[in-house]
Amino acid sequence: MPIAAIDSFTPFRTEPNDFDAFWSATRDALLEVDPHPVLARQMSPAGELTYDQLSFTSLGQVGISGYLLAHNTSEPRPLVIHSHGYNSQYDVMLNWANRGCHVLGIDFRGFGRSQRLTLASGSYVLTGIDSPHTSILRGNVADLVQAMRIGRMLLGDRAASMTLYGFSFGGAMALMAATLDTSADLVVAGQPTLGWHSERLRLSHAGTGAELRRFLERSPRKRSDVMDTLNYFDTLHFAARAKSATLIGIGLDDVVVPSRSVIAVSNHVAASRFEARILPVAHSDDPRESLWKEFDDEWLTFTMDGLPEDFGDAERQVQTIGADCLRA
Repeated sequence: MPIAAIDSFTPFRTEPNDFDAFWSATRDALLEVDPHPVLARQMSPAGELTYDQLSFTSLGQVGISGYLLAHNTSEPRPLVIHSHGYNSQYDVMLNWANRGCHVLGIDFRGFGRSQRLTLASGSYVLTGIDSPHTSILRGNVADLVQAMRIGRMLLGDRAASMTLYGFSFGGAMALMAATLDTSADLVVAGQPTLGWHSERLRLSHAGTGAELRRFLERSPRKRSDVMDTLNYFDTLHFAARAKSATLIGIGLDDVVVPSRSVIAVSNHVAASRFEARILPVAHSDDPRESLWKEFDDEWLTFTMDGLPEDFGDAERQVQTIGADCLRA
């Protein structure tokens, strides 16, 4: 899509009438859960860094596992909170900590080291799909919001700021969690999924979109109920409620998370300070995937040095990474 057309690509969205009430009730229910964080010291990587395995309790009394890399100094440092992609688990991001920030990462419920759950056959995202109240996606959002709470509890004044980061599935969760807990100073979402469900189900060749499409092809009578539930977890609606400074990365050529859906999400971001970076590809084995390292380096610089005063200004709001980006 030509750069000139991106700012006008804003498909209409229709959210559930009780969308805000649903998420307010979810937030309130989570606040009733004692997170009971437990740290287990591991071998420290080097120097002033400490490395702990982390466990805590999330919505529904589900146990969540994660880790904390912290700088054992009195000087306040930025905190980065992250998760992982679909059907994956966290990586310990030592290179981020070596830039000078604290890092807290988690595995979502049912993934990686977190508590195992009874999942829907053949598709994680279909677990509890009959209702937004039982959908596993509700629990995923709560897991990340609880991680933000844990970060503040454990680090206190040692955390100078908070960056909430995610890519793909984790990017969607970051956008959602940041509307329930608005304490993040910067929200970074690379190629966030779960936006504009009707379009991504049509175009996705893998991931949650393809899984849902195949299920609905087998069970067409369930389409209305499934789409109604998914509408509570559409990143378009969360983008429209964004308050924190937001940076979104858009990979134009992507068979897992169609760029049309990511652009649509970007164009609904309501935050007064918002920027987008356009890259050639995402979710591929194309060598240009390495350009995402430049995206990571930029947001890490923002995290460590603070946002530029002109962040979000029109003349810098949309930038490309990669000279051949528009030929993706």
